[in-house]
Amino acid sequence: MEKNTKKQNSQYVSNKELKAISKRNMAEMSRLEKLKKRRASEIEYTTELADHSNALEIDNLHTYFFTDVGVSKAVNGVSFNVPQGKTVGVVGESGCGKSVTSLSILQLVQAPQGQIVDGEIRFKFLDYRKGVDGKPVPLYLYDEHGQIRTEPKCDHRGIPLVENGVMLTQPAYKRDKNGFQLFEQEEKTFDIAKMPVKQMRKIRGKEISMIFQEPMTSLNPVFTIGYQLREAVLQHTPGIDKHQAKARCIEMLGLVGIAMAEHVYKSYPHQLSGGMRQRVMIAMSLSCNPKLLIADEPTTALDVTIQAQILELLRTIKDKTGTSILLITHDLGVIAEMADYVVVMYAGRVIEKGTVYDIFDKPLHPYTIGLQASKPTVGGGSDKLYSIPGRVPNPIDMPNHCYFYDRCNRRSEQCKQDYPELVQVSDTHSVSCYTYQPVLASHQEKLVKKTSNKKEAKA
Repeated sequence: MEKNTKKQNSQYVSNKELKAISKRNMAEMSRLEKLKKRRASEIEYTTELADHSNALEIDNLHTYFFTDVGVSKAVNGVSFNVPQGKTVGVVGESGCGKSVTSLSILQLVQAPQGQIVDGEIRFKFLDYRKGVDGKPVPLYLYDEHGQIRTEPKCDHRGIPLVENGVMLTQPAYKRDKNGFQLFEQEEKTFDIAKMPVKQMRKIRGKEISMIFQEPMTSLNPVFTIGYQLREAVLQHTPGIDKHQAKARCIEMLGLVGIAMAEHVYKSYPHQLSGGMRQRVMIAMSLSCNPKLLIADEPTTALDVTIQAQILELLRTIKDKTGTSILLITHDLGVIAEMADYVVVMYAGRVIEKGTVYDIFDKPLHPYTIGLQASKPTVGGGSDKLYSIPGRVPNPIDMPNHCYFYDRCNRRSEQCKQDYPELVQVSDTHSVSCYTYQPVLASHQEKLVKKTSNKKEAKA
């Protein structure tokens, strides 16, 4: 009787099945780890953007966790773009795959259990052009005869160096307004999902930076703020010394609104408040002028006043530097205030995406509508806060139909078919729901008519 009960229980896994799962997982993890640690030329992971106005394109991304009881599909076919100079907000309840998506972009998913299994993460950036010696090629200053100029070699105080009574000289390099040496650069587009870990280090922290959820756990308590800031600058900026790096770090601390920047530079993390530590993390993220800034719930552990200051700081920095921002949060108020585009995730998939006006003024998916209804409002006229009924399905054993089916108040027999694809209901708005399949047909007809009209006008 007990054996029959175990067989009927779908959650029961025998020891034989556990061993088979473990063996398959170990083989797959070993294969994926070898791919990440391989020696590869840039040709293997060089690609092109589908739209050159984007800074980042995520296409059909699958990130899985290989556990002892099966494969957890944390990110299961996610696709969206981050346009240049814009803020894209990713919203959803805890466990929907927001943070795993952001960690996948930086190849920081906990290995060997966590692995990017499939998909593309296309990113465009400027890389240093390397010379024959493998070092970045500097930009020189030339005289009227086309010869490289020379200049006195100085110490960090600007005093010329003298050896045996002779002043030392060096080639005259082109420098930016802060005095940092400039190098030749070339535009590249890489598929991060296929990059080896060693090559990923040239992008992580320099071209793509991340602000983590809890600044106290992100900063090392045994090193000063200055040491940790300076390390990032020295690692990613060729031709820079410690004194220039210190000047750059103090400049960044001032940029994020920290008073007495030199004092904070010498302080330890425990000597700062939560808001100041988060500002330090933002300064560290911006120290190398990244093209993309990922903010993973940057205001979670902060009070409302400090939260408003941090959000205003991010908005100001985006306007000044033109940095694209991927903002991950569960707070719809933050998304409405900060984002240009919104991506709504549920159970590892994108269920709706569009402009901030599309999502907040015309939400279509029942889950998006439920999220907005569950947000507390002043004068809402209800004593009880709305909550979406049911619970998220087990990520190890996901159904073939829509993942929101058991919790949806609009479900029908049609929803038991294969998982619905994203339906384009307008030029900027997409939703993954069978309810809007007729809208897809009409929208496609409009696109065909527009295309034919343009061809006739040209003819």
